[in-house]
Amino acid sequence: MRWRSLLYILYTWLVIFGGIFVLVHLFPQLNVDLGLELLVMVALVMVAEWLAVSFAHGFVSGGFAVVLAVFIIYGGSAAAYVVGLSALIGGGIANRGNPIRTTLFNAAQYVLAVFGALYLYKLVGGAAADRLDAGNIIPLAVFILAYYVINHLLVYLYHLPKRSSYPLISWVDALRWDAYTYFFTIPVGLLMVLLYAETGFIGSVLLFIPVIAGQFILRLYIDLEFATRELKVLQHVSSRLAGSDPDELMDIILRESRRIVDYHTGVFYLLRQNRGYYQPVVIKSPYANEIGQMPVYPGEGFVGRVIENARPVLVEDTRQQPHLRQEPGLTRVMRSLLAVPLVSSSGVVGVIVLGSRRPKSFDRHHLHTLTIMAGQAAVAVTNAILSNRLKLFFGPNK
Repeated sequence: MRWRSLLYILYTWLVIFGGIFVLVHLFPQLNVDLGLELLVMVALVMVAEWLAVSFAHGFVSGGFAVVLAVFIIYGGSAAAYVVGLSALIGGGIANRGNPIRTTLFNAAQYVLAVFGALYLYKLVGGAAADRLDAGNIIPLAVFILAYYVINHLLVYLYHLPKRSSYPLISWVDALRWDAYTYFFTIPVGLLMVLLYAETGFIGSVLLFIPVIAGQFILRLYIDLEFATRELKVLQHVSSRLAGSDPDELMDIILRESRRIVDYHTGVFYLLRQNRGYYQPVVIKSPYANEIGQMPVYPGEGFVGRVIENARPVLVEDTRQQPHLRQEPGLTRVMRSLLAVPLVSSSGVVGVIVLGSRRPKSFDRHHLHTLTIMAGQAAVAVTNAILSNRLKLFFGPNK
């Protein structure tokens, strides 16, 4: 595992420094006299990125309309700077909980995608000027396809070490949804070029408004598909809970939760009534040995307070709550936390705790979904415990 981590870090920084090298290489070709127009284009891409539809394998946005328009109007160097700066500035301002390394990688991989697409564009005889000419259709198609492929290939390799951690959404889904945006944004980008030639810069910018509307429609579509798939997962969980023993029940819950919530550490605590504490019985984490030696008493620490209050809790960033950082356990190593108690008629029989090393990894939607699963688990665990007690009391042959 160590060499994989080293390769992952090496790949990430190779892409980052590759993007920086390309920007330095292309700078002499950049027309700085058009700086104001290019900054407006940067702002348009940033708006698209802020409204992007985000999921585990990345996100999709309508920013390619601007990238294509900038490439045709101003050239490849301008397109590389616009897409790189928009990702860098937008990623810093509207950070989705990503570390700085991820923000730098996102900006660099966009720059490399433009550069690779530009190289292939020139290789097939792409025009240096009048790029929207009818004779330049094939080189433009090569540029678009190359940008799409290189972009997804670089992101795929970045997510490769954790590619199976979120099976609810596949790479095929990411490719398909991004392709939907291309079918819509390519015509808009070409129209922006035509309007730029006829009405000037302002007319070209105003045409970007339909891209935002189209992106909103795509968000609704993806949200609906998410909801449908999550309902299938919940149905699958319900069907598997019946007749399972408590340990198997808890393992099922944590395993199926990962199909909906991409977490780093998952712990299922179960009440040990005769001892008065909650024991971590199923742990999916690199810190399994340490967590397994830390039972929780009601009212003690973060998990203990969740048990005592019998209410689910979402912590978007532990660093914004200093008292959590002073407590031992998960709050010291996790940035995001999601804790849902299993409440039955006899009280809290257990608690599910999910953690991520990135801030804002969980939201209210995740909390709601996990609460539903916890409600199902509470009934199943209670029934399983009662069944085991009856077997012990009456004997296996009664």
